[in-house]
Amino acid sequence: MKTKNLLILVAIIIAGFLKSQEAVNFNHPEIGLLIGKSVYIYTDKTNTLTLKDVMLQNNFVKSNDDVPNMGVSKNTFWLKYDIKNNSNQENLLMEFSQPFVNEIVLYSEEEGKYNVQFSGDNYPFFYRKYNYPNFVFDLKIPLGETKTFYMKVRGDEQVLLPIKIGTPTTIINGLHNLDLILGLYSGIIFAMLFYNLFIYFTVRDKIYLKYVIYIFFIGFTQACILGYPFQYLWPNSPQFANLSIYLFSCAVSITSLEFLKPFLNTKVNAPRLHKFSYLITGLYILAAILSISGVMDIAYLMVQGWAGLVAFYMLVVAVYLSSKGHKPAIFFLVAWSAMLVGIIIFILKDFGLLPTNSLTSFTMPIGSALETILLSFALADRINTLKKEKELSQAEALYVSQQNQKLITEQNIILEQKVHERTIELEETNEELNVTLSYLKDTQTQLVNAEKMASLGQLTAGIAHEINNPINFVSANLKPLKTDISEVFDVVKKYEEVKPGDDVEQKLGEIDRFKKKIDLDYLKKEIATLLNGIEDGARRTSEIVSGLKNFSRLDESDIKEANINEGIDSTIVLIRSTIPRNVELVTNYQNLPLIECYPGKLNQVFMNILTNAIYAVKQKGEGEHKITVSTFMMDDKVCTTFEDSGVGMTKEVREKIFEPFFTTKDVGEGTGLGMSIVFKIVESHHAKLEIESEPGKGTKITLILNQKLN
Repeated sequence: MKTKNLLILVAIIIAGFLKSQEAVNFNHPEIGLLIGKSVYIYTDKTNTLTLKDVMLQNNFVKSNDDVPNMGVSKNTFWLKYDIKNNSNQENLLMEFSQPFVNEIVLYSEEEGKYNVQFSGDNYPFFYRKYNYPNFVFDLKIPLGETKTFYMKVRGDEQVLLPIKIGTPTTIINGLHNLDLILGLYSGIIFAMLFYNLFIYFTVRDKIYLKYVIYIFFIGFTQACILGYPFQYLWPNSPQFANLSIYLFSCAVSITSLEFLKPFLNTKVNAPRLHKFSYLITGLYILAAILSISGVMDIAYLMVQGWAGLVAFYMLVVAVYLSSKGHKPAIFFLVAWSAMLVGIIIFILKDFGLLPTNSLTSFTMPIGSALETILLSFALADRINTLKKEKELSQAEALYVSQQNQKLITEQNIILEQKVHERTIELEETNEELNVTLSYLKDTQTQLVNAEKMASLGQLTAGIAHEINNPINFVSANLKPLKTDISEVFDVVKKYEEVKPGDDVEQKLGEIDRFKKKIDLDYLKKEIATLLNGIEDGARRTSEIVSGLKNFSRLDESDIKEANINEGIDSTIVLIRSTIPRNVELVTNYQNLPLIECYPGKLNQVFMNILTNAIYAVKQKGEGEHKITVSTFMMDDKVCTTFEDSGVGMTKEVREKIFEPFFTTKDVGEGTGLGMSIVFKIVESHHAKLEIESEPGKGTKITLILNQKLN
């Protein structure tokens, strides 16, 4: 311990030899004394130096300002100053009137060693000996003697060094005066807040609520800048005390913009400037996020810089609308000018362009107090203005009502005549409409019948083609069968010609030679083959007739239970002749339960969908194509999909395919009623039809049916 004290003493002696400095003469105990111009400052950019290291430095720089301004910096600043006590009191106080400094440590020399007093807003408030927002330290200087002090200061915000020395009485009185100023300011703010809150509950105009919120934030922000919330509200949370300045500063700017918009109706009166306010709000939100993330130095510069931007923006809006004779803008311009002056002076003070003193330190509270009072007057005038506008509006409405009543009376007579004339015209028009409606019904019936005839024609052609093949097969087999049977009959005839008494062996030899000539064994096989072909043709004809009966279901006009797979098969049989050779028709059936339906109508749905699929693949041209029909169960639903590789449909076509008379076919190829009829049939089954299609990639239609119709 003795070795450490000896080293400090040696450092003091060396520092004294390296550089001497002028002492501060404290002569007047009745007033405080700013000592900024007598302070020597050393910047520790490493933030690692100790007192012993600093005492060995010889490059301290003398300050030329009453309140040195070190700007926004994360460096540690070491201050050195000598104080000579020429007063009549030995116990003095030093006030550091910058409420927000991360760390401040005072080293005072006593008997060859240094006594340490530390404080700062990195520590809970109860660490402070003196219960004031500003930092207060004890200075014990014997009368007539000079004492050297070192001070270590570090902060994330603007680092100002307002150092004042004085007697306990002068320092404490000054702090009480600060409390008095804040009390007066708080009284004004609370009076305006409750006044406008009362008006809000009276008139229920949201602009007063926004103004109340703005007043709250502006008052609380000023209190945070002076350090009072840290003292009274969250003394055990220094982190939030640091953060609160940034958050409330951002909040006051954002709420001021939100108040400005309805007060001056910028959305209507200045739409371009109105949009710019959202950019400023976004910048402040970014500053708040940075402060919460711990990037205090950048956040501080952003908050300070954009405070000037907000002030300039509001000034521009107010001047622009005032030039157009907007009365609320004139009130706002007067009120905002007071706040604007305070903001500008405060920012210039923080950036070192103006000296730090009582005036520059309190311009923001003074300006904000004046602004809240003047804007409250402006809002009060708004009530009078709205009242006058309401009275004028009511008077105008009454005049308009009287004029309307007069006009209505005059018009009633004319209207009665017009109504009578119009009634006669409507009766005549109604008769014409009835005739037209009857004509339209006839036309609709003809068109539906035309569609049915077109389907019937297609069905007839399919039936004719399908039946023609097996009939031709039967016809082609009949002629060779007759020839073969005739030759067999010739053999039988030769046997009949053998009579008793003839040379039997000779006759039998002739018959055998004849059998070999006509190749009787081959004839037997050929006759069996021809008969099988005729039987197959007859069977195929029977199947076609059965399929036709199953398709038409002429005997089933009521709800029946039917198998969907059978209905699709019967439809395919009838339209197979229309399928081009380059198109492969594939069926994938699952075992399905019987469902309640109108079988004939569902077969018509299958035919229309398959006919359109065949047309789509024909339009695609040459090449191999495929039409796939699949049936399956999905939950308790019976589903059928018809998928083709045709030309597909655009979104516009998909939206119109169920409209009557809409068709993509050439004139004469279709009526445009096929899919419309399909839609009606699907609706009658309480079913659903889903269509997926892309141009050039084909179409997939899914029919989803219920097992029970009701």
